[in-house]
Amino acid sequence: MKKLILAIIIVLALIIIFFLSDGDDTSEIESVFNQVIRAGEEKNFDGVMDHISLHYRDEDGATYPVVKNIVKRYFENYDRFDGAYSDLEVSFNESDQDVNALANLDVYVTGVRRGKSIAILGSEEGPDNITVTLEKSILGDWKIKSVDGINIEEIGY
Repeated sequence: MKKLILAIIIVLALIIIFFLSDGDDTSEIESVFNQVIRAGEEKNFDGVMDHISLHYRDEDGATYPVVKNIVKRYFENYDRFDGAYSDLEVSFNESDQDVNALANLDVYVTGVRRGKSIAILGSEEGPDNITVTLEKSILGDWKIKSVDGINIEEIGY
C-alpha cells in the first residue's frame, strides 16, 4: 500500500511539473542568457554550445556548424570574455508542433586578449539590439534557434 501511495505522489508531482507549470515564464529565458554569459566568461565552449539548437538558422543563413566554428575561433583568439544584456522583452508562441520564444534585448560582449579589452558585439555604453528566437526542446529546455541583428561580417568572421 505504501508503494502505491508513493507512486501516486510521484505521478502527481510529475503532472504538476510538466503540465501545470507556467510555460510562458520569462525567467526561463533569462536563465538561458545568464548561463550563456557565464559559460563565455568561464571560457566553457561546451557550455555555450549546449544552448544552441541543432536546428539553428539565422537571417544570414548561418547554421549550427557555422556558429560552432565562430564560437570556437573566438575561444581560440581571446583569453576570456565579458558580457551583459539588458532591456529583455520576451513573447511566447505555441503551435501544434513546437513552442517558441522571441526575445529582444540589448547586449554587449567584449573579449580580453593579453590584458586588453576588445569590443566584439556592441559596448557597455552602446549595446547592440538583437532578437533571439528560442525553441523548447523535447527535454523541456530552451535552445537558441536564431539570432537576428548580428552581422557575421562585422564581427570579423
